[in-house]
Amino acid sequence: MGKATIRDVAKAAKVGIGTVSRVLNNSPKVSLATRMRVLGVIQNLDFHPNNTARLLSRKIRIHNIGVITPPFTNYYAFADRLRGVQRGLAQTPTDYELTLFSVSSLAHFDDQLALILQVRNVEGLLIIDMDLTEMQVDALRQAGIPFAGLNHFRGRSWTCIGTDNIEGGQLATEFLINLGHTRIAYVGDDFPPEYGWPTGEERCAGYKSTLRKHGIEPLDELIRLGPYDYQSAKTRTFALLDLPEPPTAIFAMSDFLALGCIAAIRQRGLRVPEDISVIGYDNLELSFHTGLTTVSQHLELSGELGIKYILSMHGGAESEPAAAPSLPPQSVIVRYTTQSISAA
Repeated sequence: MGKATIRDVAKAAKVGIGTVSRVLNNSPKVSLATRMRVLGVIQNLDFHPNNTARLLSRKIRIHNIGVITPPFTNYYAFADRLRGVQRGLAQTPTDYELTLFSVSSLAHFDDQLALILQVRNVEGLLIIDMDLTEMQVDALRQAGIPFAGLNHFRGRSWTCIGTDNIEGGQLATEFLINLGHTRIAYVGDDFPPEYGWPTGEERCAGYKSTLRKHGIEPLDELIRLGPYDYQSAKTRTFALLDLPEPPTAIFAMSDFLALGCIAAIRQRGLRVPEDISVIGYDNLELSFHTGLTTVSQHLELSGELGIKYILSMHGGAESEPAAAPSLPPQSVIVRYTTQSISAA
């Protein structure tokens, strides 16, 4: 059998050629059921669209840049990154569209990435919080799709734009110790987490290593791991407060969880920071409005640098430029949820 054509796809999917074209161009005018049926046929027939003809048919030159992300369990971090992506796009003279791919599991991520490689419906790809295998890295390079990750993964052969999570955990814990705290709790997600990224585990490792550096042995009763959600953070904080000797400070692995910790503390009639200090991690926009002390990991800037990096490679380069973008050093943003033991 010869190379599959768009007519073959339309016939097998029982739709018109125009519908197949709209699927390839990510048009919102196609129902989800029809889109999935057409994409399935495209994969089964090993159909590779003619990008030049497809784009000419649109009358104007528009580039699709894909953003692939796990579900928005940390919606605020995603929103800050996406704001940076949009700011970077606004500084470009050419017309670009963002195509969002949300994946529900590691297997779904693998399938979605395989379909992107098959259909070639994006000309660049930003991957948020998901890791790649070497086989996937090679496939993206061979396909000529520029790509970068928005998170920090150690020892990878591909570009990841993010801050070092171990270093950030050390920074937060060192800050609390310098305030005189020695009984410091850690509230984070389970590891390994559902999607495999090592963020929480690395931040906890930074917390533990810093305690040990100061002669403080990390205690299991002060390390509370669980689902990544606000209510779970509250529940785990209640458990910390019920200890015979509660912590005097809490390091939460994210601002989102830190706000859950603060809500639990206040629900018990205690004060932040007079009774317990709390530090988060992210420096989200909402952290400014809530007065949360936190570690800044430059989320917006990572999105902006990520899209600019993709655009700098646009044109089908198979290898990454020598100089990948890097973020400024992390820093503690001191606000109103931490104070020294002596002040308390």
